[in-house]
Amino acid sequence: MHPTVSAVIPTYNRAKMLVEAVESALQQTHPPYEIVVIDDGSTDDTGKVMARYAGKVRYIRQKNSGPSAARNHGFRLATGDFIALLDSDDLWVKDRLERQLAALALRPELDVLFGLEAKFTAEQQFDPCDIKDTQVLASLKAVNCVIPNPLSLLLRENFIPTSSALFRRSCLAKVGPIDESLKQAEDYDFWLRFALHGCQFGFINSTLCRRRMHEGNLVNQWLNRTITTAEVLSRYRDRSPEHRASVSLRLSDLYYDLGSHLLYRRDFTPALHYLRQANPSGRTRLVWAAKLGLARLLAH
Repeated sequence: MHPTVSAVIPTYNRAKMLVEAVESALQQTHPPYEIVVIDDGSTDDTGKVMARYAGKVRYIRQKNSGPSAARNHGFRLATGDFIALLDSDDLWVKDRLERQLAALALRPELDVLFGLEAKFTAEQQFDPCDIKDTQVLASLKAVNCVIPNPLSLLLRENFIPTSSALFRRSCLAKVGPIDESLKQAEDYDFWLRFALHGCQFGFINSTLCRRRMHEGNLVNQWLNRTITTAEVLSRYRDRSPEHRASVSLRLSDLYYDLGSHLLYRRDFTPALHYLRQANPSGRTRLVWAAKLGLARLLAH
């Protein structure tokens, strides 16, 4: 017998997109046990649209509190053995849950299971692989589903597409909810905590979801997301001593990128703040020294 799956969909003012997301869950070759939609105080016609799905979708409206609070609300209401994530502007491929449940039948010890995503707009489709770190990508493609070193890989890059993720609901008791104080990269922090608690991760080398690219994507806000990613990583630099050096190296790269970006924008004081924390090596160090000197000269 397959474990039960609760689909959790947070949403805010995306009525039309939400319908497409819900339909992609309802039309699964192995449909979820339940679909929980948490409306984070929408002011459009989301409620009216969701009324069409009475009896098929559990629709809950809350005061506007942010996507993390909405997702956590959905986690508390979910009753399935596993929770499958779906953002309201994304879509599942038709056999997403079927593939993941088949993998769980072979690897019942898995706590987190995910795959690849394909980006799309109204005009075109994009390459399904968005993992930038070539070492991480090679490591994932080399595994036979079970990832032996998830923490090491996650500390290099957040490679888990949210709308492809499936996780064991009982893990929340030790991992805790999503950190609602983080406005971005909260998913990264969430998966790092799963890894730090020894949860077992699995990877399906196939596209499981489609991410819609549009002006409202939080992920498009590179500066804020990179700052928050650095904040999250700094939390874990000393939590795993064997990874301290690699985390420090990645933080240095992030600080250098942030400082360079802000310097280009002529935001000299924050540029100086981040460049001071970078510690690059090789040829990059010479360029860093020049940028640091310029930021010092121009910062107030």
